[in-house]
Amino acid sequence: MTRQEFIFTKAFPQRLYRHIVFWVVFYVFSLLTYFHDLLEKTTFVKWAMLESAESFFHVITQMAFCYALLYLLVPFLVKKKYFIFVAGVLLLSICTFWIYFAENMILFKRIHTWAGLPFRPAHIMYWFTMISFFSYFPISAGLVTAISLLKKFYIRQKENQLLTRENANAELQLLKAQVHPHFLFNTLNNIYSFALSKSPEASSLIGKLSDTIYYMITDCNNNSVMLEKELKMLEDYVGLEKVRYGDRLQIQMNITKDYQGRVIAPLLMIPFVENCFKHGSSVMRGRQWINLSIQVYNNLLEFKLSNSKPSGPCPANAKSGIGLLNVKKRLALLYPEKHYLNISSSEDVYDVHMEIELQKK
Repeated sequence: MTRQEFIFTKAFPQRLYRHIVFWVVFYVFSLLTYFHDLLEKTTFVKWAMLESAESFFHVITQMAFCYALLYLLVPFLVKKKYFIFVAGVLLLSICTFWIYFAENMILFKRIHTWAGLPFRPAHIMYWFTMISFFSYFPISAGLVTAISLLKKFYIRQKENQLLTRENANAELQLLKAQVHPHFLFNTLNNIYSFALSKSPEASSLIGKLSDTIYYMITDCNNNSVMLEKELKMLEDYVGLEKVRYGDRLQIQMNITKDYQGRVIAPLLMIPFVENCFKHGSSVMRGRQWINLSIQVYNNLLEFKLSNSKPSGPCPANAKSGIGLLNVKKRLALLYPEKHYLNISSSEDVYDVHMEIELQKK
């Protein structure tokens, strides 16, 4: 068990050990600071037992005070019931003081008698008890309360982080699930157009679509996939679209080969490529073009995509559909402060520049 786990765990008996360690350390502190200059009047053994016994009973009394404060009164402070808390602290302090005074007058007096040492009169012991009470008890109570509150704050922070992470994972699963039907809907539309014309290309397209669906069902269920598989799926999709548009679409692809051993979150690049066809080539007449470059430098993936666009105004949702909104959210969740995304549009060209810090498997 690590030191951090030992301090903050709620498990038993580690929690008991933690309390024992604290009070043993505090006992040693009390023993070193609670000093009787009476060694010359008795034997060393009796003097050491006197010191140890009085320090022990001091610590026992402080333990009772601290646990009553911590488990009975601090909850009222947390609930902002300040009057009950203050009244409780005053009542607890008064009761503890008189118990402490009685302890001095009864137990400590007997210990002094056993050691053959004189004992102070009652009125002096009263002020001695008062000074001792306001010297030691605030230290122990403050330490115990501070440690408890800090521990609860730490645990709450961890629970909030876990909850945030679980919510983020749930959102990622939902976003990833949205990509599948969006992608498949566009691809099936392409195959449908070929099937209507009874084109021989339909069977080839169905084969590529089958490979893509298999990839989505198997690999895309993971949080990350091998980059080479993601690029293969991307090339298959572009191949599907090239068959559809034929010679009227010029596609230039420059994909790096230096991607071995690197992983990436699945389906991050495909929405941008989809939009090139859906909102560019599919709504334009004449010749169109798409330039796609994917390069890997060390652990940095650089994705650049540009395509021709209609000279007239695009539909309002043309470049901000579910696919692009989806990938922006996923980038923010999966690669916080580890990605760059810039989307720009001119009169006839649409550009996407994305960079992602990859990890090695």
